[in-house]
Amino acid sequence: MEFINLGNASLAAQYVAIELFREIKRNPHTKLGLATGGTMEPVYAELVKLLKSNPVDLSLIQTFNLDEYFELDKQSPKSYLYYMKHHLFDHIDIKPEQYYFPDNDRENLDEDNKAYDELIMKEHPIHLQLLGIGTNGHIGFNEPGTPFTSNTRMVDLSEETIRANARFFDTIDEVPTQAVTMGINTIMQSDRIILLATGEKKQSIIRQLYDMTQPNEEIPASVLLNHPNVLIITDNEASPYKKED
Repeated sequence: MEFINLGNASLAAQYVAIELFREIKRNPHTKLGLATGGTMEPVYAELVKLLKSNPVDLSLIQTFNLDEYFELDKQSPKSYLYYMKHHLFDHIDIKPEQYYFPDNDRENLDEDNKAYDELIMKEHPIHLQLLGIGTNGHIGFNEPGTPFTSNTRMVDLSEETIRANARFFDTIDEVPTQAVTMGINTIMQSDRIILLATGEKKQSIIRQLYDMTQPNEEIPASVLLNHPNVLIITDNEASPYKKED
């Protein structure tokens, strides 16, 4: 697990966007695992610029999102499908049949979750997985205590996560309390993982992760200690090297 502090959030986002772009250019058949949230917005903005400025064939790539709110209308501006279309898909030459999300409907949920994992693993798992991190250490919506053997499934969101996501809704009461998330085991099958963390609120958990030598299910992101190719990118505010006041 390698940590690099790139100083400011803009440069960190640019670096991650370049890594995504290089993966697409290097492998026209690449599978990308994508994340959402405020941290990722500048990443996708930079990636759109790169894809528009360079001749790249996107016709064979596939993308798989980490999660979606449970039973939230997929057309809702609060859905992650809407987020990805707004920030990335609507601005690049990619067709709807190339991007995938966990099914968030109650009907046939277990079968759909299994099918999502099978689709991810078909022929080859995810080549490059992009992750954010919650202040409680969650990756995707895998909350503290999640077994490292978990696959795609429905989960209850922690109070901390609900509070953190309230900024995207008009009131905290509107925040969904459940989601469908790619599991930790599914994430760990990826060839390469890049985790991006920016802002002072992420510094405590990044420091904890930096100091850990053994994975602990109470900090889900610590499972990345077991992965052979993980890069953690931060700005000054989230850096594990930042001195405490």
